[in-house]
Amino acid sequence: MFDCHYDLLTYILTKKDNPEFLKTYCTKVYTKNNIIGGIFNLFYMSEKEMKEEIGITKNQINIIDNLRKAKEYIQKYSLLSNDITYIFGIEGLDYLENIGDIDTLYELGLRSTNPVWNNKNKFGSGINTNEGLTRLGQKLIEKLIQKKIAIDLSHSNEQTFWGIIKICETMKNQGYNPIVFASHSNVKTLCNIKRNLTDEQMLAIKNLNGIIGITSIKRFCIKDVDVNDKNIDFVQKYIEHINYLKNLLGNVDNISVATDDMKYYYIEPEYYQNANIFSHDNIKKPLTIALKNNNYTEKEINQILNTNFKEKILKALK
Repeated sequence: MFDCHYDLLTYILTKKDNPEFLKTYCTKVYTKNNIIGGIFNLFYMSEKEMKEEIGITKNQINIIDNLRKAKEYIQKYSLLSNDITYIFGIEGLDYLENIGDIDTLYELGLRSTNPVWNNKNKFGSGINTNEGLTRLGQKLIEKLIQKKIAIDLSHSNEQTFWGIIKICETMKNQGYNPIVFASHSNVKTLCNIKRNLTDEQMLAIKNLNGIIGITSIKRFCIKDVDVNDKNIDFVQKYIEHINYLKNLLGNVDNISVATDDMKYYYIEPEYYQNANIFSHDNIKKPLTIALKNNNYTEKEINQILNTNFKEKILKALK
């Protein structure tokens, strides 16, 4: 399957002193029987969160250097085989020095970015704040469209989301081809949390030929749930989000999936051990079985797990 969102680059940088472990880990996860490609991200939160949650301080944060180091590390230790199709992403541009640095990041392989994480930055606002795109943020979105870098709408609040959509629609009318998607967001109608999307938002993404990556984080599927509750059929709750989206959009053409499994690298990982329905290193087989049990055809399953993202996003990036 193709994984719309996994923070592998941050994981590499936090585990860089143990290359043999990382190689074993990647060899286990990225195989023809599990994950055959993905968007691999560096992710950035506030300085306080970066230090408390993953042990990275501000003086260790340089977007260009971090992307370069992660890329060189993958190549040096052959972490990913030639069979794995992947692109680099950055989740949260809080530490971007200036918009011109996008050119350098593009040369390093950047092809996807979330302009914001949950907080407010110089470009716009995430789900924890109530403002929208700034003027600088508008210029950033225009730059990303011009560079053919995919814009990931996950984590944007509604004001920022619709500000991005408006610019994309305007520039599409000017002859550009904006590439938009939500890498790891679920259906707000079924689970009313800030990180999920309204019907109108999901339809707007479809209208721009984008993708919604349904994530198996349990609390994105059921609000305020005890992630350790063994009486809940979490797999079926996850599939219900795919079912809803299929009915809303009319088909599965704009649906994909994302792992965003964070249990491996947090300093205090207790919550994350059972936060996801599917494990990052074992997702394709159980997800395929679940989709079959819900009467999805082989073609639809292949679209959701593989071809939709490749056809709508990866092709557009070329």
